[in-house]
Amino acid sequence: MTDEAKASIISAVLMIGVAVLFATVLHKTQNVVPLFLVPLFLFAGYAVSKGGFKLWVILTTIVTTLLAIVYALP
Repeated sequence: MTDEAKASIISAVLMIGVAVLFATVLHKTQNVVPLFLVPLFLFAGYAVSKGGFKLWVILTTIVTTLLAIVYALP
């Protein structure tokens, strides 16, 4: 499996995970930018950059998790 395919799968899993977390677990709306689109934006950055796959996975996971925590706080 190529790195591009792995990156798209990881983006999809993170997007679905954030959407499910906010819709079913936290019962909150995402006010500013739909948070589930963050991995998609980061995937677009990966698609046009020459950075490594492992760095992209770490960065995407950290940014998505931190933004979910920030938006989940009251």
